[in-house]
Amino acid sequence: MLFMNRLQTRIFGFFVLLLIAVQAFSFWMAYYSYNKLEKQQLDNRMSVAEKVFRSEFDNRNHYLSIFAETAAKDFGLKEIFIDGEQKSFLIALNNHRGRIGANMAMAISKDGKVIGQLVNEMNDAGKSKVKIGSEQGTHTALMLEQSMADFDSLYRLDGKIYQLRFATLKSGSTTIGWVGFGFVVDSNLASLMEDQTGLPTGFALSSELTPPQFLAHSGIDIASNIKAVLGSFLQKGTENEDYLLWSLPLGQLGNQSLYAYMYLPRADVLKALQKQWWRQLWLVLLMLPVSLFAAFGISGSITKPIMRLIEQAKFIAQGNYDAKVKPSSTLELAQLAHEFTEMQTAILSREKKIVHQAFHDTLTNLPNRNELERLVSEWIQNGSHVIVCLLNIRRLTDVNVTLGHMVGDEVIKEVGHRLENMNNVDLVCRLSGDEYALALKDFDDVGISTLLQRIQLQMAKRYCYQDVSLHLQLTVGVSILKSNLGLSQLLQQANTAMQHAKANKLDFVIYDPKIDQHTLETFELVNALTSAIENNELVLFYQPKLCLEKKKVVQVEALVRWLHPQKGTIPPDVFIPIAEKTGQMNTLSRWVIIAAIKQYHKWRSEGIELSIAVNISAENLKDSEFCQWLLNTVEQLKMPVSALTLEITEDAVVEDPESAIMQLSHWRDRGLKLSIDDFGTGYSSLGQLKQLPVHEIKIDRSFIQHLMSNDEDKIIVNSTLELAHNLGLSVVAEGVENLETLEWLTEHNCEMAQGFYLSRPIPEDELAQWLLSSHFSYIKPKIH
Repeated sequence: MLFMNRLQTRIFGFFVLLLIAVQAFSFWMAYYSYNKLEKQQLDNRMSVAEKVFRSEFDNRNHYLSIFAETAAKDFGLKEIFIDGEQKSFLIALNNHRGRIGANMAMAISKDGKVIGQLVNEMNDAGKSKVKIGSEQGTHTALMLEQSMADFDSLYRLDGKIYQLRFATLKSGSTTIGWVGFGFVVDSNLASLMEDQTGLPTGFALSSELTPPQFLAHSGIDIASNIKAVLGSFLQKGTENEDYLLWSLPLGQLGNQSLYAYMYLPRADVLKALQKQWWRQLWLVLLMLPVSLFAAFGISGSITKPIMRLIEQAKFIAQGNYDAKVKPSSTLELAQLAHEFTEMQTAILSREKKIVHQAFHDTLTNLPNRNELERLVSEWIQNGSHVIVCLLNIRRLTDVNVTLGHMVGDEVIKEVGHRLENMNNVDLVCRLSGDEYALALKDFDDVGISTLLQRIQLQMAKRYCYQDVSLHLQLTVGVSILKSNLGLSQLLQQANTAMQHAKANKLDFVIYDPKIDQHTLETFELVNALTSAIENNELVLFYQPKLCLEKKKVVQVEALVRWLHPQKGTIPPDVFIPIAEKTGQMNTLSRWVIIAAIKQYHKWRSEGIELSIAVNISAENLKDSEFCQWLLNTVEQLKMPVSALTLEITEDAVVEDPESAIMQLSHWRDRGLKLSIDDFGTGYSSLGQLKQLPVHEIKIDRSFIQHLMSNDEDKIIVNSTLELAHNLGLSVVAEGVENLETLEWLTEHNCEMAQGFYLSRPIPEDELAQWLLSSHFSYIKPKIH
């Protein structure tokens, strides 16, 4: 019997030796890991507690500093401070103190007099009570201006120690005093730190000559034996075998230093670790017999199927590739049977793979154009009603250029996955790089708009790949089967509809014969644009920009309009793309710049001082001659460089970052002010933004219009403001449509705003009248 089952015996013996080796190694690793983990556990516990304490204490200092700065900027507080009305000042000072729950508020005049000092303490009934501090009305040498610059955050008052931070009160550029707020360093703070760190925490005063004075401690009073250990540690740095000890000097008070300390019995840390070690040891011992039993079962399960596979050779010899292997007790020729089975499987797999590749896309595994033609042609022949939709992923080229083709491929797969999961769609195909097709059989024409809206909603869900958040959008063209149409005509019509949707920035368009006529009109505009520039059919409108700090209009944005003699006013989103595609962008931009400079001089002659912002396209940045022409024109027409701002979109920089940065740097070196327009809608990286030699960014209107009703937009705008300010850039917010939005932007230190709430773009003659009537007017014009 042993001889007949020799393969199983060898497998079982191998498993036994392997399992014994593995178990022995596991036991050794467990013991080694326990010793190593014991030391790491002790070190990590105290290290984590230290980081948490430092962070919490520093945050309190930072919070006090920020709030003191905020209070110092309060115009009302400064006005009462200057007037010297003490009661009103103390009330205002207490209101600020109460906002952050500070335990002390303090104001000092320029000559060092404490003109306001409020202390919040607990009375005998355990309730909070605010009283005037003992230094009220006294003079202190500490508050000289030089002392304030070096002031430490610790302050002693009436036997208590406070974290105190000051900010300078200024009237204009003149220092009139200081205002500060503080938190008391007491047992409540110690308890808070214990909650954060999990370690008993306290504060003590110590010096080299005197024993430590324990001021506050978390929880119950500290035991005398622990006091002795801590005293020796604080004074001499002596470690202890039974306790983990930590201290941090927080500051100097006279000849004493204030220390924070934490401690933890070593046994408390290692108790759980010891239990874990014993559990692991017992687990290793128990797993040995179980593993041996499993090895015996595995050896049997391996040999039995091998014996049965010999039957497969008979079926392969008969040409039967689909036959199943019957149970068998034969042990010989098992390897030969296995190879025959693998050969059978490989042949079947290759045949299926070839067929699949012919009708499916390799990246998304969706059906391809061949499958679309096969299936839709069959539907048409059977008389079914067919609808074909072509879908194009917006800005995929930008994704590939900015983030790489790997991310672009992930976007393509994600779009395909979302389309595949849509209901009521009979076929989803990928036709090319960024193009998909949907085929609908016997679908109600009335419901097609609803289906397309559901598709856009499905795409609107944020897609994140490796911490990059992308907004997926599709442009869709739809063709509905009419009589005597084939698939090629359906696809052509759907493509025409899709191109029309792209040109008009629509989510989807259902094919209509009139669309082709619109295409002819576009060609007519191409030919008419050149003559429009030559015949002065273009005109500039101006939209005011409000300086939020001064609440005055200091700048306008010049926006070009085409007054066509037959078609009326043509908006820029129609003819500017034509100019870009036909190489007329430089000519158009030159006309706009010259017209804007002339308008600037005309306004100055009328007493109106406004700087002007002009848009520059990607085509302009690519032309070095245009860049030099602009500088020469500004100089020749005597336009102050400080009065001209050039606005460049993110996409213009992304197309060729190296060339764009070089041109922008040249402009900036000559004194021109540069601005990034529509910030947040492109795919420029933070690294590129840091390298761009610009002065300001304009947050796109899509983030501003719903700012007061969308918390996500608030987060994005606030983060953008902080990022820009940290990089030394100013910020302009587009799309301000109500007072609430304007006030929110003002509170968050946005520099400038523009939008319909202030004014729509208006002609230059109407702007003068608007300046006269608007309370935002910066300089009232002289109307002749």
